[in-house]
Amino acid sequence: MKIVTYNIQYGRGRDDRIDLDRTAAAIAGADIAGLQEVDRFAPRSDFLDQPAELGSRLPNHAWVFGPTVDIVDPRTPVSGRRRQFGIMILSRWPILTSRTLLYWPKIGGGNHLSLQLGVIEAIVAAPAGPLRVYCTHLHHLSPLLRARQIEQLLAIVRTAPQEGTVVSGAPPDGEWYEGEVGPKMPAEAVLLGDFNLTPDSENYTQIVGPPVPHDRAANGLGPAGHPRLIAADGFVDAWVAAGHGERDGVTVPEPRGNPTPCRVDYGFVSAALAARVRRAWIDGDTPASDHQPAWFELDG
Repeated sequence: MKIVTYNIQYGRGRDDRIDLDRTAAAIAGADIAGLQEVDRFAPRSDFLDQPAELGSRLPNHAWVFGPTVDIVDPRTPVSGRRRQFGIMILSRWPILTSRTLLYWPKIGGGNHLSLQLGVIEAIVAAPAGPLRVYCTHLHHLSPLLRARQIEQLLAIVRTAPQEGTVVSGAPPDGEWYEGEVGPKMPAEAVLLGDFNLTPDSENYTQIVGPPVPHDRAANGLGPAGHPRLIAADGFVDAWVAAGHGERDGVTVPEPRGNPTPCRVDYGFVSAALAARVRRAWIDGDTPASDHQPAWFELDG
């Protein structure tokens, strides 16, 4: 099972040219993909319905789009079409349910661009059994804002099994599932996204747990492993589970506001899934965005 996360920058490549053919080609080999910065009916991306355009280029994938920004843009030439911006999940297998949740509070905007952000949840009918997949985009302006968003993200993920899916139970009239019980919420989950954080940050520690001081890998004395104290309901960086060092890898070769190339795009897996991670890699060749796709592979 090949999984990728990719901030596509609405299809704008390093040459400043918008080309969704390049975007689709970069993720065509994925079984599951989480995309960030997807436009819909925006002037800067030629008023394209980018989710539909990407879906048409990847006809073997189901897809869902979660708009986090929804506004009227008077430049849109077709009446009734609203400008949207958000996140997207594509899957080679059916997407049984999805929902989009927004982070709050939405802070800023007085002197810096601040967008409403959120997370999209999908239940994918994977061959080894249903899998929860989350795709998100965290705030670029402040670690404090990211910390609040991470708290909400983890709360959403951890409470979802108790809440059930978007439709729970079986109504007697069979209105929703023809008398059948709807899909159950899987226990394990995968988190994909542009988290706008680096592995040496407190935000990263929020997700993967605190460092273990006497761990040989953490101190450079042994092979890469799990140099973190992982809770039973915690998450593991798939890049690290595959044998890479936390500080290795680059997904943003020319970062804005950061003097050095860095890794800010991640796939995190439930602790119980960590042993199923077989490899992880970053596609450093595609010029289709200012980010590079970050891949990992799961057994099953």
